[in-house]
Amino acid sequence: MRIKMLLAAAAFLGLATSAVAAPNDAAPNNYELRLEGHVPVICRVDLENSSASASQATELGRMTEFCNSAAGYEVWLSHAQGLHDAAIYVDGQRIALSSTGVTLISRSATAASQAHMVRLDPGADAGQIGDLSLRIAAL
Repeated sequence: MRIKMLLAAAAFLGLATSAVAAPNDAAPNNYELRLEGHVPVICRVDLENSSASASQATELGRMTEFCNSAAGYEVWLSHAQGLHDAAIYVDGQRIALSSTGVTLISRSATAASQAHMVRLDPGADAGQIGDLSLRIAAL
């Protein structure tokens, strides 16, 4: 009895395998394999030097940013509110610090891994910069 069941199972598997492997006469001999996965969005930003002089221009060093969001990301600098003359330089480009206390300093329209040289210039707002922090946000 056991042998008959094994032979029947083998015959069934043989037919099933040939049915799957046989080309479809109604469709061309094309095969398609789709692989789909879901990857969590990961974003991070780091600054080489986390302390700055409140009274003079300071090289903050290298800022590295990474974000795998396909829609891109933005990097924001938080600082004291009410600044009028302070600026941050990202790769030599001057960006005036906003009086609101939050300034956009980098943006990418796609996923990216980048590095920038950053310098802080308190200008006439020396002594008023306060604590600095970076935030990266996926779009």
